[in-house]
Amino acid sequence: MKQFTIFCYLLFLPAFLFAQEGDLWQKAKLDPNLGSHQFLELKYHSGVHIYEGNELKSALDGGYHSFELRLGWQSAGKQNWQRVFNCPSYGVGLYTGNIGDPRELGNPSGLYGFFYAPIRRRPKHHFEAGLSLGVTYDLAPYDSIKNPSNDAIGSKIDVYFNLDVGGVWKISNTFDIVYGLDITHFSNGRTHTPNMGLNMVGGNVGLRYNFNAVSKVFRTQIDSHYIAPRRPTYILQPIYPVKHYHQLALYGAVGFVQLSSDFGIKATYTTASLVLDYSYRYSNFGSFGAGLDGFYDGSLGYVYTDRYGAATTLDKMLLAVHGSHMLHISRFEIVTQLGAYLAQRDDQKGKWFLRVGLRYNINKRGFLQVGLKTLDGGAADWIEWGGGAKLRFGEQR
Repeated sequence: MKQFTIFCYLLFLPAFLFAQEGDLWQKAKLDPNLGSHQFLELKYHSGVHIYEGNELKSALDGGYHSFELRLGWQSAGKQNWQRVFNCPSYGVGLYTGNIGDPRELGNPSGLYGFFYAPIRRRPKHHFEAGLSLGVTYDLAPYDSIKNPSNDAIGSKIDVYFNLDVGGVWKISNTFDIVYGLDITHFSNGRTHTPNMGLNMVGGNVGLRYNFNAVSKVFRTQIDSHYIAPRRPTYILQPIYPVKHYHQLALYGAVGFVQLSSDFGIKATYTTASLVLDYSYRYSNFGSFGAGLDGFYDGSLGYVYTDRYGAATTLDKMLLAVHGSHMLHISRFEIVTQLGAYLAQRDDQKGKWFLRVGLRYNINKRGFLQVGLKTLDGGAADWIEWGGGAKLRFGEQR
């Protein structure tokens, strides 16, 4: 009898599993956000250069023209941080363009990541603000013999940075027209000089193709009649209240710089930053705070020896304070800080500085961060590569 029972179980097991799988599939396909909602986007950019030098004016007179190809993921609001940012999109992009005379500027291409948040989502048309960050390469850098007029670019590879505000117009279930105004910046953070950088301001227009990345898999392997939705059904409510807390963070970073080409040397110097920062999480959106900065710039040794005849280790160090804000995006944070110097030998660094950084939280206690510290507000001083530890306390709703 026992053997007969086992035989019957094995005989009807495939049918049972098939029924179970069928039942699971019937439930699964009721989800309007089943699959992976993605898009391909082709964009054209055009505009003018904001250039304060003299040597490159003729090379930049024609403005710039560029194309971008993007692969993006459209979130549906399944996670709380997505609902905070009105269901943003994010992804990777490729850049190629003509930014002026290629003999003096090269033919740059680039690779970057992007993040776009709708300002107010509407069914047919909405506006969004975006940030893109990556690298651009194949530039023609300054060379005292071969390319002496290029006083803006000192290296073949630069940081690519873009800010964009624009619109998305839904013209069908498959296609969108996208357009906007944007600012693009190329800079290497003074790792090579000259490093005036390039600033480009203009407009863009493009076409977006929306698709569900797993639609074909569903149709060919599970249900030949199933058509996966190309666009998600957005979940905008509820947004769970944030846990307010205080935080102390200790951040350390290093960098590498060169002196201005006016000094006539190509030596590379080390920089360092040590930051103690306090912040308060005021909302799902962000935190604000203040902190104390200690800086070391090895290149100041040459500057002060040339200016005063001698330089000590203390002359290469600076002390500053800053106010800060952090924008929280899942495990990432966009850090912006405005600081003022308390102590330095003279005004070589100006009176104040900005820091813009991208932080990745490994866990609740540790993070990695890359950032740009500026010189007297505008020009790049150096790129910071580092990380740190943090302590959260006083958590409450």
